[in-house]
Amino acid sequence: MEKKYDLVILGSGPGGYVSAIRAAQLGLSVCLIEKEKLGGVCLNWGCIPAKSLLKSVHLYKEMKIALELGIIATNIGFDFSLIQKRKEKVVKQLCQGVEFLLNKHKVDIVYGKGKLLDYRTVIVDDHRMIFDNCIIAVGSKPIELESVKFNLSCGIISSKEALALDSIPKSIAIIGAGVIGCEFADIFAGLGAEVKLIEIAGQILPNEDAEIANCLAVELNKKGIKILTSAQVSLVRNLSSGLNEISLNSGVKIEAEKILLAVGRKPDFEGSGVLEVGIVIKEGKILVDERMRTNVENIYAVGDVVGKTYLAHVATREGIIAVENITKKKSIMDYDVIPRCVYTHPQIASVGLSEAAARQKYKDIKVGKFILRASGKALVENIPQGIVKLVVNSADSKVVGASICANEAAELIHVICVGMQQAITYERLAETIFAHPTISETIKEAAEAIDKKAIHAV
Repeated sequence: MEKKYDLVILGSGPGGYVSAIRAAQLGLSVCLIEKEKLGGVCLNWGCIPAKSLLKSVHLYKEMKIALELGIIATNIGFDFSLIQKRKEKVVKQLCQGVEFLLNKHKVDIVYGKGKLLDYRTVIVDDHRMIFDNCIIAVGSKPIELESVKFNLSCGIISSKEALALDSIPKSIAIIGAGVIGCEFADIFAGLGAEVKLIEIAGQILPNEDAEIANCLAVELNKKGIKILTSAQVSLVRNLSSGLNEISLNSGVKIEAEKILLAVGRKPDFEGSGVLEVGIVIKEGKILVDERMRTNVENIYAVGDVVGKTYLAHVATREGIIAVENITKKKSIMDYDVIPRCVYTHPQIASVGLSEAAARQKYKDIKVGKFILRASGKALVENIPQGIVKLVVNSADSKVVGASICANEAAELIHVICVGMQQAITYERLAETIFAHPTISETIKEAAEAIDKKAIHAV
């Protein structure tokens, strides 16, 4: 079977399915090829299911401390099977929504593993698709370590298996304290597991501002999570007891029922024909230009497979940029203002440069901070833990970075994203009227604090 399309897309994650819809909106005939499930990792085995579990865990925590707010709630417990069922319901509903949108826009969906034969042809089993343009959006896969390999029979798992557990382990060691590691630490500790979080860097969330990361570390410690930083795993072995023993270079040994290996992800274009058609790979990633185009003129790549940053919202934007260039609108991908979020409790959110990175880039910077315990709304909501931090380039007073540790930080950060996108100065941000009482007014106070004008800070 052979069919001709204006655009063929490999992969239906946030980069792929959004590209398909936008291309159809612009009048292109589109075929979307998916090897497993619509929505890719983010929707099925990543962002959405993890946040569903976190919501249940955080509600459970709130109910356990309800008496602090004068609410008497007794016999508080949880049914993990029901938590999982709710997660699956959310995922299923969103998957069906994606399918509905694709069908509504008359996108042809072909299931199976697509492979490029040449710069005009993709095959899936006995299907042959001829295309004018192609977008590669095949995603990524979890990374293993030399000293630790995935082994399901021994309980050494990735985030995909962690999301599908049918019970909470008594103990779990999480190797890697990035976004995935910290979120799962919060999930498992919140549901009663003994959690150890192991990170080779000197802090959790090594890509984030040190002060903000430490703010979260304090809260994770309060939940009983043991954090080991500057800790390198040298050996893992399965004991006769069924537990796993982790040996660190420091000589420390840790035992745990499960090991979650969460040290990052890498592009996964194996078997897609990328190498065979001569697409250039650099450092394990598909090389693209600012228009998301590969060295093959009519083939583009977006999302995790280009490895700019492993975020669903980045893949979405890259996909739209690729489609716009395919339809002759000259659009350029801008990575300067991208929010990064960690959905722990409290949350972490950031955009732009950390304080340390800003000091390296600019000769002179200003920093404004506001502590949430001085916020009336934070106290009312019983969530006084956290800090808002703004970083400004002294030369032009423009905000170049922000980091927040707070409940709903992932929602707050977009106020600053919009400001940075419009090249706002911190003075204009400080002059903006925020509603009171809100958590978001802490952003205004942080801006005021740069000139020591914050009303509720000393």
